[in-house]
Amino acid sequence: MRISSLTGLRGIAAVSVLLYHIPHAPAFQAFAIPLFSRAYLAVDLFFILSGFVISYGYYDRLMHNLGRSSYMDFLINRTARVWPLHLIVTLVFMARILVNVSGTQAIPLDLPNILTNLLMIQSWGWGTQPIAGNSWSVSTEVAAYLLYPLIAIMAFSRWAWAQLALCVGILVLVASSGRGASGPLDVNDYDTVLTLLRCLAGFALGVLTYRIRDMALTRNLLAGPGRFAAICVIIAVALMLPRAADVLVVCLMPALVLTCYYDGAAARAVMANPVSYHLGLISYSIYLWHPLVRDIMARVMGIAHRHGFVGHDWVFIAAMLIATWLLCWASYRLIELPGHKIIKWLQRGGRARPTPVKVAA
Repeated sequence: MRISSLTGLRGIAAVSVLLYHIPHAPAFQAFAIPLFSRAYLAVDLFFILSGFVISYGYYDRLMHNLGRSSYMDFLINRTARVWPLHLIVTLVFMARILVNVSGTQAIPLDLPNILTNLLMIQSWGWGTQPIAGNSWSVSTEVAAYLLYPLIAIMAFSRWAWAQLALCVGILVLVASSGRGASGPLDVNDYDTVLTLLRCLAGFALGVLTYRIRDMALTRNLLAGPGRFAAICVIIAVALMLPRAADVLVVCLMPALVLTCYYDGAAARAVMANPVSYHLGLISYSIYLWHPLVRDIMARVMGIAHRHGFVGHDWVFIAAMLIATWLLCWASYRLIELPGHKIIKWLQRGGRARPTPVKVAA
C-alpha cells in the first residue's frame, strides 16, 4: 500500500535532482537555479525515505518471522523493484559510451565495471565505476537491503540511540572527508567506502524514523496542523546556511518524512496532488534516465548553434523536460512494472499468482 504524500515527496526529490543536474552539462550552465544548488541532498532524502518505506512495507512480515525464506522473499521483492530498470539503463549507457553520445566518455567498459554494474554492486568502494552515473545510489541501496535485518534489529532495540549517534557520526565523517563535489555531503566517488556509508547512514535514519512514528511525543510534535509547513520552513532556513550545514539539513529530513506520513491537509495538498503523485510513481525512472536525456539535448543544441539557431536555448530545456517526462512514463509502464511482474512470476516457478478465495458473508 502506498502512502500518497510519501510517494509525492519522492517525486519532488527526483525532480529536484534533475534540476540540480541540468547545469552540470556545460551547454546548460546558464540555466543553474540557485534554489536547487544543494539538491544533491535530495539523494540523502531518498535514502531516508527508503529506510522508512521499506520498514513500513516489510518490517512486520520479515522481522516477526525472520528466517531464510522470509529474507530471500524480501530480497527478491527488492530486486524485482530496482534491477529491471537498472539493467536496461546500464545497457543503454554502455551503448552511449560506445557511440560517445556526449563527446566525453571516460568510463572504461572493462570486465570488472561491467560485471559489478550488472550485479548492482559497483559502488561498494572497491574501485569499479557506475556506468549509468546516478546508479551509484541504487548500488549502495542494494547493500542496505542486504543489511536490513541487522539495521532493523538494532533500530528496534534499546541500542537505537547508539545507532542514531553512529548515523550522525558517519554523516559528519563523510561531510568532513573533503571529497564532496558540490558540497560537503555530495560524496559519490567510486574509490571510497564513504559513498556506501553515506547511504547506510541515511537508510538507518529512515528505519529509526519508522520506529518512532507512533510514539506519543513524535505525534504531538509533528502530527498537528501547521507542522508540515513549519518543517518545510525550518529546512529552507537550514538550506540558506553555509554548506557546512549539510548534516543538519539531513538530520531534519526525518521530520519531513513523518509530517508526510501523518498525511495532514497541507502535506496532502503539496505532496499527494495528482502531479506530485505521478512524479513519485515515475521518480526512479526520472532519477536514472535524466542525465542521458540532458546530454543528448545538449548535443542537439550544439548542432543547432552551429547551424545558426541561437538565442533560443530555453527551447532545448523545455524539450529536455518534456522528453524526460515522456521517456520516464513509458519506462515506468514498459520496464518497471513488467520487470517486477516477470521476476515475481519466475519466483513462483512460472505459476500465476493465486487468486484470493472469497469467503461468503
